[in-house]
Amino acid sequence: MSVLDGLRYAYREIRDNYDDRFWWRNRFFHRLIAPFHLTVYPTRSAAIDVPEADWDTLIVLDACRTDLFEERADVGRFDEYRTVTSRGSATQEWVRQNFAGRSFGDMVYVTANPFVSREAGDAFHEIYEPWVSEFDEETRTVLPEKTTETAIRAHRDHPDKRIVVHYMQPHHPFVTAPELQFHGWQIDDFEGWKEKQEETGLKDDVKKGRPHTPWDALYMGLVSKEAVWDAYGDNLTRTLDSVSELLDEIEGRTVLTSDHGNMLGERTFPLPLQVYGHPSGIRNSELVDVPWAVVETGQRRTVSDDGTVTQSEHDQEMVQDRLEDLGYV
Repeated sequence: MSVLDGLRYAYREIRDNYDDRFWWRNRFFHRLIAPFHLTVYPTRSAAIDVPEADWDTLIVLDACRTDLFEERADVGRFDEYRTVTSRGSATQEWVRQNFAGRSFGDMVYVTANPFVSREAGDAFHEIYEPWVSEFDEETRTVLPEKTTETAIRAHRDHPDKRIVVHYMQPHHPFVTAPELQFHGWQIDDFEGWKEKQEETGLKDDVKKGRPHTPWDALYMGLVSKEAVWDAYGDNLTRTLDSVSELLDEIEGRTVLTSDHGNMLGERTFPLPLQVYGHPSGIRNSELVDVPWAVVETGQRRTVSDDGTVTQSEHDQEMVQDRLEDLGYV
């Protein structure tokens, strides 16, 4: 792109979005804050290389903050527990930094998150995709019980492989809190919006299709932090119950961790903006400090590398639809 083309692009973007506060926030995060964080605070050199860590089964709890995990899980029951630094503050970034462009013929990946398939689908011996086969249209996510069922099948099919099980939860949609699911949301659903619209800019946000997610709603003042935190935690509790069923079926060294956390209005720097959700490239501790909980059961797995298998490409419209359902786009 030439300098002139770049200027034209910038002009069109500003012309179309000058009155959209969400757009301006995203530009600050992606153009200013994220490059600063990735350069000086801290660099990824201090983060864990997940494939090189010691585990037979890796359970990924999508978007699980460390403090939420410690609140909802009995960490004393684990054989080991610590906090580690993630290589990403969003799933796409985490997958790229850990798996994309590498080959893991000794590894099988079970994923409820479409980003794994899109970014690193050919990196594994086999990939199971409950995000395709087990998507629940009512809750607009993959329920944790379906991910567990698929994971048990993968362990039976591949007793000689390391296995990653990537749950969609506690990432929203919050399956026990339909009032915090904003697909098809209408402004009239919010009691008292007429009184708040001038104060908060709510009317303009809604004209632009907001909110998409609970984080949007929290930023807009539509919901309380306590309501979001409780629903977020309930999503995790339901998933941990399902994880317990998986642990009853498998042996070896199992690690529970997360790809990234979430922020609920904490401020970042060098610009002290409040952050909601999990923008890519942001290195605040709420986003990159994740749990690392170890369960040792029975015998360790004897693993063999039988090469990777090229996966069939998914229809891009289907991938886009699923990402929209999960609040990514």
